[in-house]
Amino acid sequence: MFTLEIDGTPVAIIRSNEERARELLEVEGFKDDLRTMKSDGRPLWSGNAESLKLRPATEDEVETFEDSMDEEDFEDEDEPQAANDSQGGTDDEDEEDDVDILFLVDIDDEDEA
Repeated sequence: MFTLEIDGTPVAIIRSNEERARELLEVEGFKDDLRTMKSDGRPLWSGNAESLKLRPATEDEVETFEDSMDEEDFEDEDEPQAANDSQGGTDDEDEEDDVDILFLVDIDDEDEA
């Protein structure tokens, strides 16, 4: 697992191999999401590529991710805690290519603006 930091702040945990995690940072749709999503009324990311950093997740971050995934099993499917960016296929096929993302910061509800 890897942690995405923006300007030194851990923002999201990405469960994938390192290659897929780095590829995710190049996906325009993901970058657009980071620019438009807000936490405490401020955009998560200014668009400055130098402010994005990917590093191995700490043990505490991995535990947070795993706890969240356990809780997700019991929550309403309309309110997922983590995003999945799998490319399809069977569960056994290309499992290492699956990408799950858990944001570590509270994301503002779009309706609150």
